[in-house]
Amino acid sequence: MPTLNRKVIIVLLASLIPGSGSILQSAHAQVVCEEEVDENAMRMNYTLYAEYWRNKNWTDSIPYLRWILKCAPGFPGNSDRNFERAVDVYEGLAMESDSVEIRRSYLDSALYIHDIAVPSLKDVGIDASLFFWYFSKGRFLQSHADDLDDFQDDIGPLYRKAYDLNTDVLDKYYINYIILDYVQKDLKTDAIDFMDDVEIRMSDNPEIEPMLDDWRGRLFTSPDERIAYLEDGLADDPDNVTIVSELFELYRDEEMRDKVYELAPRLMELDPSASTVRLVAKMRLDDGDAETAIELYTESLGMPDGKSAAREVHYNIGVAEQELERFSRARASYRRALREDPNFGSALIAIGDLYQTAVQECGSFEREDRAVYWLATDYFNRAAARDANVVVQARQRASRLRELYPSAEDKFFQDWKTGDKYTIDYGCYMWIGETTTVR
Repeated sequence: MPTLNRKVIIVLLASLIPGSGSILQSAHAQVVCEEEVDENAMRMNYTLYAEYWRNKNWTDSIPYLRWILKCAPGFPGNSDRNFERAVDVYEGLAMESDSVEIRRSYLDSALYIHDIAVPSLKDVGIDASLFFWYFSKGRFLQSHADDLDDFQDDIGPLYRKAYDLNTDVLDKYYINYIILDYVQKDLKTDAIDFMDDVEIRMSDNPEIEPMLDDWRGRLFTSPDERIAYLEDGLADDPDNVTIVSELFELYRDEEMRDKVYELAPRLMELDPSASTVRLVAKMRLDDGDAETAIELYTESLGMPDGKSAAREVHYNIGVAEQELERFSRARASYRRALREDPNFGSALIAIGDLYQTAVQECGSFEREDRAVYWLATDYFNRAAARDANVVVQARQRASRLRELYPSAEDKFFQDWKTGDKYTIDYGCYMWIGETTTVR
């Protein structure tokens, strides 16, 4: 194999003098290409540098590689392979040197390669991936943080450019790096805008949403900050359903009722989905507008995907009917919820509570009134047995009712014997029509 002559060595050493720029920049201009580049010359220079490159003989590869980059950058195959190998060469030379100054000069040359690869190839009609070279340069700067500490602020913007060109290729690490870079530079608004973009463009990535939620938790120290940010965004983009939906929920959570009602029509217009209707219905129910809540909940059941939350919808209709003191209708709705899920403990508890309320409404508290508590207890016991989520509250309710049961004297006068069946279907309890057991 040919070796470098003395003249080449002198040129390389001279290029390391401080202030002379990168090795490649200072030496690149020395290469002169013929107007019509001979294919034999291309093959010779390519073969020589490639052999030295494979053997990691970086120094000997340089003159031939430099010629290829200047005179035949895409040879062979019209790719950016030669520029990638040039990065290897200058990085390899840098790592072999104990001199900080020499190492930095070689690394600068590798950075220069990153900058000229795409335009150099474009000049000769060859397409190259701008994404790859932005991403590669960011990785390169990270890998040599100690020697290239003055370039570290460039990494985040490089990854952001890569993201904009090809979102799907970047994984969670690089998305997190971009956000962190914005935050460390006190560019909070840019970080938030970027996260909103990521949430839309990378919605299929299960790792992304938890990371974004974590960042938002750190960036927004109070709901007021998030609300202010979203309100600014809504002013710029009034038909953005994502912003409207989140603002609506924040207004509701912060009990900003005037703003909730102001925003509700826009949300219904922009997102006429069953979930949106349910959201507005719940707001109406919380504010005591039970009639409107029932109308909205009923409407949601007939919408696409409305049946997906049928259990909760029927339950909430029951709550609204109970607030309107339409006890029979309330129970019918709770029963519909139980048809969706027989183990729905909250609906069973709701029926037990409904029967307690009926006793209070009837108001006489005679023996026959207090017998209704046996039936209420039946429902609390069923809830505790069927639904682990409500065991404690169901048992507490059942325990409190025991002292309200008919006394032994009451049972004696009514000829009620423990264990007998007893039907609640008289007076103002006629609508109940259920059978319980004498305690």
